[in-house]
Amino acid sequence: MKLTLRSVLPLLAGVAVLYSACTKTSSSVNPTSTDKKASDNVASSAIANNLAQSLAGAFGGASIKDGVTPSTNATSSKIKVQSSDYRCGFYVDTSLNLVFNQGDTLKATKTGGVKYYFVCNDNKTIGYDSVDSLNTTGSGPGYSYIYNIVQKYKVRGLNLNNSNFSLDGPMKAYIDNEYPKYKTFSRVHNTYVFSNLYVHGDDNFDITSGTATFRSQGQTNGGGWDYSGTITFLGNHKAKLFFLNKTFLINMLTGEATPA
Repeated sequence: MKLTLRSVLPLLAGVAVLYSACTKTSSSVNPTSTDKKASDNVASSAIANNLAQSLAGAFGGASIKDGVTPSTNATSSKIKVQSSDYRCGFYVDTSLNLVFNQGDTLKATKTGGVKYYFVCNDNKTIGYDSVDSLNTTGSGPGYSYIYNIVQKYKVRGLNLNNSNFSLDGPMKAYIDNEYPKYKTFSRVHNTYVFSNLYVHGDDNFDITSGTATFRSQGQTNGGGWDYSGTITFLGNHKAKLFFLNKTFLINMLTGEATPA
């Protein structure tokens, strides 16, 4: 879990309450019957980019690249030690408020709360359960953004050194970007439920198998969409996206989608 703001600066420019929030979507991007419809290629690209970046922690929250180990930002005052290994037990920060400023142009504020429970065997961390709810607002020259991430993950190591691990649980990734100077915007509000994701850490955290259901509501200058569908992870940093009886192939490294 990475709590620094460095990873959440917009890439385009360079706890039951939490669970219920993860299953809701906002009507603010819900296209009406009179709205222009975005093309399937535009929608699939937005969904794919949101999936790849949110799983990698680009918008804040837990990243699959964290593996099963605790955050390096954890301090002893925030850990309730339950064994001789400091990594076992709870890591809690329920009043997160971080401010990031870079010069006079890049600004960001992250608020919310995180809750980790690290699972151990013989004083060795073998996984964690987490609930994250993080909201990041920021701006730079000619743009502003809001990232709203909610995750409820169950992660477990699958081999002795935890280089292979599984991930299950829901995630909400609402990503809004505004470019007033160019009078453009994008709002992609996605929710996912991941099942039996198998992550191979030694291969750049390739998701070699597993499935997900999703709902995506989006709006751009070119139109809107409201789609539900499924995702199948194929390995080799690929996934199959399916909605409206159409299939797209996702590159999980780049977030690109192409018709299959």
